[in-house]
Amino acid sequence: MVKLPDLTKDPTLTAAEEAAIEAASREEPRAYLGMSSLGDECERRLWYKFHRPAPQRHPAKTLFAFADGHLSEDVIIARLRLVSGVTLLNIDPDTGKQFGLSDFDGKLKGHMDGVILGLLQAPSTWHVFEAKCTNEKSFAKLLKLKEEKGEKEALLAWNPVYWSQAQLYMGYADLTRHYTVICTPGARDWTSVRTEFNLEGFIRLKEKARRIIEAPYPLARISNDPAWYVCKWCDHHAQCHKNEGGSVA
Repeated sequence: MVKLPDLTKDPTLTAAEEAAIEAASREEPRAYLGMSSLGDECERRLWYKFHRPAPQRHPAKTLFAFADGHLSEDVIIARLRLVSGVTLLNIDPDTGKQFGLSDFDGKLKGHMDGVILGLLQAPSTWHVFEAKCTNEKSFAKLLKLKEEKGEKEALLAWNPVYWSQAQLYMGYADLTRHYTVICTPGARDWTSVRTEFNLEGFIRLKEKARRIIEAPYPLARISNDPAWYVCKWCDHHAQCHKNEGGSVA
């Protein structure tokens, strides 16, 4: 009996997915600790990311989500620039590149989406600007948190990693306000949150970065259970729980 082809799969699209995965895996790992990830609650994972970086191999679906986020950012910026009185800079005029921030001799770095002035709710205040793309379920959760906790507390409650990124960007950019626009894929639905600078939070995050950068051995893991879902899907699971490639468990 002749085996019928699987009509649910397109071999060309499958090949494109595999090519995207292969291309992404060839990218050089970061040689610095990223401000965008410093809010991760597992300091051991951050230690491995900085001290023993390795290429990450994401599935195609994840890579496509990253691409969707980049495209959505462009859409959001274009829309905001249509508002009379709004100035949105996504390129540093002094360097001609993305706004960059750094500390610890370049071992800690961040790259802002931009800065914005002229928001109708705060027209005279410069804000750090960030655009985020999320799925519909997460988007609905954010809307609910805005109602329950208020706009300025919503980001921390919704995503502590994004909140930490916002605090670091404000602290190093010497600004006191952060404006995050969050959208669903394709930027069909969007909302925003404004977040205030928290000096204590900034200092705490800076010391966390110092601890990770200066520690000679892996820091404490978030859990000793290798089957816990956070650990199970970590890129450094083998090193962390099986002590592969390290002198300290």
